[in-house]
Amino acid sequence: MSSILNTSTTIETATHLGPNITIQQALSLLHSNEKMLALNPIRKSHKLLPESSSVAFFKHVPAENKPPATGEYDGIIPVYEIVETMESGTAEGEAQSGSWRGGWASRFIPDTITYESSLQNTPSGMVSITHAPMGVHSITTWVVREATEEEGKGPVLEKTGKVTSNRMLMGFIKTTLQESYEKLDRDFVAALERDIAGQQEVEKIT
Repeated sequence: MSSILNTSTTIETATHLGPNITIQQALSLLHSNEKMLALNPIRKSHKLLPESSSVAFFKHVPAENKPPATGEYDGIIPVYEIVETMESGTAEGEAQSGSWRGGWASRFIPDTITYESSLQNTPSGMVSITHAPMGVHSITTWVVREATEEEGKGPVLEKTGKVTSNRMLMGFIKTTLQESYEKLDRDFVAALERDIAGQQEVEKIT
């Protein structure tokens, strides 16, 4: 599709993780593909695709986002086939998504869809790239850093998402994209707190 018919939008979020969480703990969750995929509440299933799929996947990614440009990485970037199922025609279905797919999607996309997404660990976080139906593409960069003096103690999770689609769809995507990314931040923090609590329980036993 001609680039004249496409447009992009960028969403940025910053979430203070709190004084009792370390950067390493946050990175441990970010670098667990299975746990990160599980943050998507409408994911029905997923499977790791063969290495040849990764090569084909990154042919359609902008040069600045091709590995290893996004970080030091030795090997093939894993690409997953993801199946999502959204409840149609309900308020729950409209608000469920915590990724590229917001409530707008129910107007144009079938309840069950299949798409491909890559997860690349970086020293400071993770980069996720998605090729979704109807020509929707997203690149989300996750970075964990130390908080500034003004932000207080504890690490900060910064997330930058760039979504590209045709101009007709973009108007609908923008209506729920910010909320969707903020929900993903909240789900990440909740998962991180569960992980830490579980680790502490194990340490008590041992």
